[in-house]
Amino acid sequence: MKKAFLILSCAALFTCGAKAQDAQTLFQQGKAMLEQFDKLAGAQLEAQVKNPGAPDETLGERTKLLLEGMALLQQALPLDSIKETDKNGEYKIDKKTGLPKVKTKYSKDIVPMLVNHVADVAGIGNAALQAEDWANSYKAFSAYGKILESPGMGLTPTDEARAEVGFFEGYSAYQLKDFANAFPALKRAVDLGYTANRVNDFKNSCVANIVQGFIDNKQIGEATTYIDALVASEPANAFNQDIKGFIVEQDKGLAAALPYYEKAVELDPNFADAYLNIGRCLYQAAEDVINDNPNATNSQLAPKLVPMYEKMLPIFQKVQQLEPDNNKAARFIEDINYKLDLLK
Repeated sequence: MKKAFLILSCAALFTCGAKAQDAQTLFQQGKAMLEQFDKLAGAQLEAQVKNPGAPDETLGERTKLLLEGMALLQQALPLDSIKETDKNGEYKIDKKTGLPKVKTKYSKDIVPMLVNHVADVAGIGNAALQAEDWANSYKAFSAYGKILESPGMGLTPTDEARAEVGFFEGYSAYQLKDFANAFPALKRAVDLGYTANRVNDFKNSCVANIVQGFIDNKQIGEATTYIDALVASEPANAFNQDIKGFIVEQDKGLAAALPYYEKAVELDPNFADAYLNIGRCLYQAAEDVINDNPNATNSQLAPKLVPMYEKMLPIFQKVQQLEPDNNKAARFIEDINYKLDLLK
């Protein structure tokens, strides 16, 4: 995949857990983390200038400091609101809003800190991506995705920016084999119009890996529930229909799976794998005829088998047309032609 640097600028907020619950403590902790991040970032920049090829020794530490520091500051914001009272202890009322007047102490410092470090989140993600540090890349782009989606700062990011971040988040999770988290990020990218870097292949591969995990654990019911939900949410998605057929095949055999493979090619007439699966279903049906009639001669079998082979032959030829190097299709074609020669 061609790696790319994001050039994005925006501000918003995200949260994570923290034990401290007062604004002052959260502010001080978050501020200290961001100051330490700034020092390490400056040192890394100097090191990079001196030796551009040197490894980034503090990437993981900077990622932790930046993301946790920003999260702490974000937690501090809603707590930094104190209702003003008069000398009698009664709340002062704002005449314009009719609500109690509120004063803040740390927000004037917190908001600029957050705004000034938003671009650093994308920068950390890019640095981790270039270093193939998938864990930190995923953390950064996941956080940045939340930043873009947050209404807290009134951002208006473009769909292109949101989609790009979604892809890098999903791609990083995919490299970690965290398919459950990779899929929604990649789907978000696709839904927003992202088409680069084989994004649909990665998205579909997530589905296949998730389903295979269920199958390996003999969880047919869970696999069925999972794929049925996807089919319902993406009814025009041919790949999901093909995977549905795969699940049914594991549970009930090829004959039961055939309608799903046929639905897949109906949705996508150029779906080579689905055509191959249809051909396999038809080929097995012919094998069943042979196995059910062990004593029959070729002339006795021919009336049943010849039409079946003639029906499946163009299906395998279609696979070969779509994928000239598909060896499976080539082997089926060779075998079918051989059997037709014997039967005719």
